[in-house]
Amino acid sequence: MSRDTAVYKKLKFATRSPKMMVLHLLITMLITTQRIAAFGTPRLQISKSRHKVVSFASGLTKLHSANRGSQPIHYMYTQLDDNVGNLPCRRDLQHVLATIENAAYSAGEVTLATAGKIAIKATKANIRDLVTESDFQCQALIKEIIMSEFPGDFFLGEEDVDLRDVGGEEMTTSESLTKALGIATQKDDGDDCLLFVVDPIDGTVSKVLSDDAFADLTNHRRYFHMSLRFIKTNFQAGLPLYAISIGVISLAGNHPEVVAGVIYNPTLAEMTSAVRGRGCYLNNQRIKHHTQEQHEPRKSILNQSLINVGFPIAKESTLLASSRAVAALATKVRGLRMIASASQTMAWVAQCKLNAYFSWDLNAWDVCAGMVIVEESGGLVSNFDGTRAGISSRDMIITCCAQRGEEGLLRDELITVMAENNCMGY
Repeated sequence: MSRDTAVYKKLKFATRSPKMMVLHLLITMLITTQRIAAFGTPRLQISKSRHKVVSFASGLTKLHSANRGSQPIHYMYTQLDDNVGNLPCRRDLQHVLATIENAAYSAGEVTLATAGKIAIKATKANIRDLVTESDFQCQALIKEIIMSEFPGDFFLGEEDVDLRDVGGEEMTTSESLTKALGIATQKDDGDDCLLFVVDPIDGTVSKVLSDDAFADLTNHRRYFHMSLRFIKTNFQAGLPLYAISIGVISLAGNHPEVVAGVIYNPTLAEMTSAVRGRGCYLNNQRIKHHTQEQHEPRKSILNQSLINVGFPIAKESTLLASSRAVAALATKVRGLRMIASASQTMAWVAQCKLNAYFSWDLNAWDVCAGMVIVEESGGLVSNFDGTRAGISSRDMIITCCAQRGEEGLLRDELITVMAENNCMGY
């Protein structure tokens, strides 16, 4: 019996004088408040072995050559199936996958220690700076681990790109990807070149809107209401709707191809991984969707689908397109969601938790890992015109694995609704 419970029982049977009743009430309230506070306080325990990232990264090669049992038991690495597809890439993709999974796990420790705590420190520092500090810390950690294993390859992280203003974002991100691919292509040492594309925390916004953009957005109150100039993100709020995304592009073929990717949600302990031609996995369990051919393929599945709509905040035009899409689809689908993390959403499409996701003005680090993950799970990653999307695509429709004979049906239905309601352009 706890001390609080003993005190409570003694008071319960004590004389019921007015003073004792008041004292009884006060102690009861105090005990209740303490229990509620204890229940609501997160208990994060960071293992020391997982926190020593630098030493673990430096010994990763030796660790992979040794017995697998020497890895920390709380890490779950993906063991690929033996079947190998027709890939021009000749690199050891099992080693690549183990490295990026380790990098994601390591960065996850940083996010677990900082997610949801930014608001508490808001009175001492700028919210934007705190979010940016976490992003940079995670990216530096990921880069160190990857480049220690693959020093001859290339790295592109979201925080490497300077997004100075809303108007210049599309040009800057596209140029950054083109430049990174160009530099990587120039490598000529007889080895297939890899480009690692990273979003250290997908679920943060490390910028604020410009004065003009903020004024324009607040004028459109019939679409939405924005009460704060700073965008409160999933990560800042402590919501478990953020992820660490690492995609790997091979330049061995005629055009860049995403050959491996991981999306890790540290709060939910979900590691979604994939390697081109070797399947998609969730926590080392291969994702296998059981599809069967319909006797009579359905003509429509939109009304049975759970759809996630992107909410790209950088531009007024994309926000208005998103608002039109929500209005157009609201009565035509089973449900709508706005998760505000592209990579996490794509992981859940691959798992068939969501049927589809579409968004505008996406960046390479938002979707690189998710592209191979969705396609290896049996889903489709498409442009707004229905063609297969590439790493440079900006506007995408992502759909989950479909029943045989219904491949592409949901994508085509979404394209039709979006086109009819002026949701394509921005």
